[in-house]
Amino acid sequence: MKKAVSFVMAALMLTLAGCSGELPQAEPGATPAPAVAESTPAPESESEGGHTHESKSTPVPAPESGGSSQIMLTEEQAKEKALAHAELDGGGVTFTKVKLDFEGGRQVYELEFYTDTYDEYEYEIDAYTGEVIGYKSESSGHGKGGGHDSGHTGLTGREAKDLALDRVPGAAMEDIWEFGRDNDDGREVFEGKLVYDGMEYEFKIDAQSGEFLEWEQEPWDN
Repeated sequence: MKKAVSFVMAALMLTLAGCSGELPQAEPGATPAPAVAESTPAPESESEGGHTHESKSTPVPAPESGGSSQIMLTEEQAKEKALAHAELDGGGVTFTKVKLDFEGGRQVYELEFYTDTYDEYEYEIDAYTGEVIGYKSESSGHGKGGGHDSGHTGLTGREAKDLALDRVPGAAMEDIWEFGRDNDDGREVFEGKLVYDGMEYEFKIDAQSGEFLEWEQEPWDN
């Protein structure tokens, strides 16, 4: 009888515990079930001043190129620089040489031209700045009208060049790479170098008579 009463009382207590939502107490000596680990948000980064902020990636701008690159002069612009320096308007001017070269650590234009009165000019102009590096001019002794002065004797530079070109069929003025007037032991001479069709010609002409004092030719080694 006592056992029946105890069984009823235990059942009643279990029923009451289920209604109240309480869990039964663990018996002494029982090992508690492990707690489920909760995910903890990562701490925000903290600046030196103590303020929290989010770490963001900021795009780095591309470095600007230093200095503006200069543009090389064209041949026509180099001609204009030379004519302006020579105080010529371009009328009656014939260019015999316009060549791009490297000299003294910079690129230069080498120009040669003559006027309708056969005055001759040579120029070296910086290919980027347009600066006149060097020049020389030579008067032919012709008048502005294009004819010879009454006191003029001997050859003009143009006439000396024509004599040299006559010896090399097919060659033109632009093939004369070097040309100038010099004094050779008291004798006025024209000296020059002509390059054409794989050959190089060097000549010296008496400025008075037009006689060839020297004429050498050899394969051109460029």
